[in-house]
Amino acid sequence: MTTKNKKLTLELAETIRNKFVQGIETEGGERKYFTIDALAIEYSVAKSTLYKWAQKESWKTQQDRFHKEYLQKLDKERQEQLVEESKSFDSTALRLAKILMNEVGMLLNENNQKRANNPNDEEKFTPQMVQQLGNAALQAQKLGKLALGESTENMKLNAEITDTDAFREAMELLDEVARAKSESGDTAIH
Repeated sequence: MTTKNKKLTLELAETIRNKFVQGIETEGGERKYFTIDALAIEYSVAKSTLYKWAQKESWKTQQDRFHKEYLQKLDKERQEQLVEESKSFDSTALRLAKILMNEVGMLLNENNQKRANNPNDEEKFTPQMVQQLGNAALQAQKLGKLALGESTENMKLNAEITDTDAFREAMELLDEVARAKSESGDTAIH
């Protein structure tokens, strides 16, 4: 059984052109494009007539341009989404760095209070514990700087320059503590 083809009016040609050039968005969010043959069957128009219109008005070029712009739009939207996710991630990292730095500060303050109230108390931090807290503070600082978009390369250089001074100061402090303990008759520090 042969079906009679419809006459291709300007309005119908524009409808078919739009569907050919722009396709449709599927439920999965993907874009589906149609062939001239499929559209000719769907709209009951002669294939040869539709091919002539498509060629005369450069539908394929329009479709290619539309598809390119569509992909650029998707790329831009994805990039904007990634920027927002990155901002959120950096904000979370910065909050964690602040919390960690605050925790280290509170522990060191508590230790200082114990030392001030009772210098002979055995509950004070050992030098290794202080070093671990210092390392935690340094890691929190690096995390915070990275979250702010700052380089941590300069931190490494600054740390290397001041390492010898810090080590000398720490050794002097330990020597003072050892002298104070020996003067009070306590056992040696480990």
